Amino acid sequence: MKIIIYNDELRSGMQMYLALSNHHEVTVAQDVEDLLQLLDQAAADMTIMDLATSVQGERISDSMDIARQIQNQHPNIKVIGIYDQGDSRVAEIARSRGIDELITRPIKNRELLGLIEKQ
Repeated sequence: MKIIIYNDELRSGMQMYLALSNHHEVTVAQDVEDLLQLLDQAAADMTIMDLATSVQGERISDSMDIARQIQNQHPNIKVIGIYDQGDSRVAEIARSRGIDELITRPIKNRELLGLIEKQ
C-alpha cells in the first residue's frame, strides 16, 4: 500500500512514518503543493493528514478544503484525518465532509496500524 502523510507536527509525522514504513511504502509531503503533486504522481492508496484547524463561524480552515480537493480529484484515495482529542467540532465537520476515517492526537501506533489494515 502506498501512503502519503501530510502533517505539520514533526513529532507526529515522524511517529507515523516509523510505524508504517516497515509495512508500507510511505512518503511525507513537505507542504500542500507537494502533497497534491505526490498524489497526482504516486498512485497512492491513502493519505493521512492533519485536520487541526480553527473553525471560524461556518468557514472551515484550509485542511478541510484540501481534504475535499483530494476527494474530488482522487476519489479512490482514502483520507484519514488527524485531530486533537478534545476538538469534537472538527471531528463532526470532517465526518460531514466525507473524511473516510479519523484518528485522535496523541496518535497511538496500534490504532493507526489498525486503521490502515482495515482499508
